[in-house]
Amino acid sequence: MKNLLLITLVSLSTFLGSAQGRIRIAYVDMEYILNKLPEYQTALQELEARAGKWKTEIEKKTKEIQDMKQNLEQEKVLLTKELLQEKEEEIAFKEKELLKYQLEKFGPEGDYVLQKEHLVTPVQDRVFGAVTKLIKTTKYDIIFDKSNDNLGLIYTSGKLDISDKILKLITKEKGKEKRAKNAKERNKKKKEALNEAQKKRQELAEKRKKEREEKRKKALEERRKKREAITNKQKKNSDKTKKETPKKQKESKNTQEKYGKQLTPEQLKKFQEAQQEKAEKKAKGKDKKLSAKELAEKRKKEREERRQKILEERRKQKEKKKQSNKNN
Repeated sequence: MKNLLLITLVSLSTFLGSAQGRIRIAYVDMEYILNKLPEYQTALQELEARAGKWKTEIEKKTKEIQDMKQNLEQEKVLLTKELLQEKEEEIAFKEKELLKYQLEKFGPEGDYVLQKEHLVTPVQDRVFGAVTKLIKTTKYDIIFDKSNDNLGLIYTSGKLDISDKILKLITKEKGKEKRAKNAKERNKKKKEALNEAQKKRQELAEKRKKEREEKRKKALEERRKKREAITNKQKKNSDKTKKETPKKQKESKNTQEKYGKQLTPEQLKKFQEAQQEKAEKKAKGKDKKLSAKELAEKRKKEREERRQKILEERRKQKEKKKQSNKNN
């Protein structure tokens, strides 16, 4: 069968060569390439580690069956026929279970074969992809796999071996993939850093806004308390003034009644002016506690009163002078 396949390929090459001219033929050693790839070695190591656990389990079960057989051989003469049959059936069951386990793990369709395909296939696909790309760029007509026994290749020239070219192409593709992956990771980290910085700026802006709002509320609260304090103080002073005014008026009346009969009109006038001046000074002391608007109104009222008083005195002097001239 192998020779038939080889003859067919050679015949096909000869036919194509005579029809189209020179035929470019090359071969790759897939086993050589796979052994040079680190990911393939890693996959094999992982597979062998799993296979090692399965082999250990098989050895353990095998030893258990051997011990059972040895014990049965030693106790055979002491056992009844029924008990002997039961022991033999138990050993047969154990052997059947062991065979089933061996087939599940290392059979043609067992876990070892399936896991090998699962682990090795991605690496093989990478190699076949590189071969396909090389075929497109170099225009090879036929490429054999030297490690494939089904071809039955007896002799191959080293000049036709392109395995190293395949390895270089795979390494180049891996480099591109790695650079693309690194660029993607950098972009991801950069984006995460930008998002983190934006998040921090937003948090800082919210914090400052909150602090400003708290300061504003605090300032408004302090102003409110000050206004309340001033209002309470003014109200207290007003209540005190209301209580003290009748008393002061009564004292002034008593003073005038007390000293009015003993003082001359001129002395009484001076006494009244002194009392008024004293009252004004005291009132000015209270004015400090008044608001700016109230203080302005009070001063305006006092100026008006002084003006009226001056006008009244001038009017009296004019009348006095006129009366004096009339008498003369």
